[in-house]
Amino acid sequence: MSEEWNKESVLALSTAFQTCRILLSAAQLDLFTRLGGDPKTVQEICEQTGWDERSLRILMDALVAQGLLEKTQDSRYRADEQILQLLGKHGPESVLPLVLHRSHMWETWSKLTEIVKTGTNPNPMGMSSRSSQEVEDFISAMHVVGLRMADEIAASVDLRPFKSMLDVGGASGTYIMAFLRRAPHLMATLFDYPSVAEMGRKKLSEGGVSERVRIVPGDYKVDELPPGHDLVLLSAVIHSNNRETNRLLFGKAFRALDPAGMILIRDHVMEPSRTFPRDGAVFAVNMLCATSGGNTYTFDEIREDLGGVGFTGIRMLRQGENMDQLLVADKPR
Repeated sequence: MSEEWNKESVLALSTAFQTCRILLSAAQLDLFTRLGGDPKTVQEICEQTGWDERSLRILMDALVAQGLLEKTQDSRYRADEQILQLLGKHGPESVLPLVLHRSHMWETWSKLTEIVKTGTNPNPMGMSSRSSQEVEDFISAMHVVGLRMADEIAASVDLRPFKSMLDVGGASGTYIMAFLRRAPHLMATLFDYPSVAEMGRKKLSEGGVSERVRIVPGDYKVDELPPGHDLVLLSAVIHSNNRETNRLLFGKAFRALDPAGMILIRDHVMEPSRTFPRDGAVFAVNMLCATSGGNTYTFDEIREDLGGVGFTGIRMLRQGENMDQLLVADKPR
């Protein structure tokens, strides 16, 4: 075993949810934004919100104990600038959207025991079943998480041979922006659900690349992908699906590619034991809780499914442990 476990470490793990839940509830209440600037008392906040004073005081004292808030001698609370940048609503690199997304995950993960018993997820959280706020939280979270990684991924690919990329499930356009900045000659198509594609349109405009991007709304499980591309990107897509759905998706990607085009897959790629990378094994549980058939897959599984629809030259382009692995395959001439 890679870790030495004892009574204390096991019990510490079993109580980790408590500090997590305190942070999630504070995020849902947007406490950190409220407590930026002048310190406030519990009474002042409750007068503005109608919340319960006793409950809020207990929650905020726990946040102070964790170092997430400060408390003055006259019982006023405030968030310092560093916390406000991280967890306030208006910080340019705020992780609040991701924390809010994880508050939604709390609900899905609470079903894990029953899912393992029955093999059935009673409420898979596909995009179509999420509220508009949940979708916005999710897309915003992925944008925050993806900013740095997208640039690293784009730097890992020789983009000189390609003229037109298709980003399937492109969301807010995080990866399109990174690819286009590194390849001034490249054009792109963003394909995603209509409501998500509109979020992408806004981000691409803010990023100054909208004139090089075509927005095509659609659902890859139903619609064919727009043709005429020499690079197809599936970034953090295949883990949401079972293998049958991925084979259908790979077939659509194959048809969308011009001869000699390439498919690029960013995802967890598991070793045969399925226990490494560690994050990939944990993420498979997330897919168990959040989808009806999602998983993380081994290289051999992905290779078999790509080869089954006609791709050749299937190979790893980049290794990693944080969903930063890259697998590529070619469409023959």
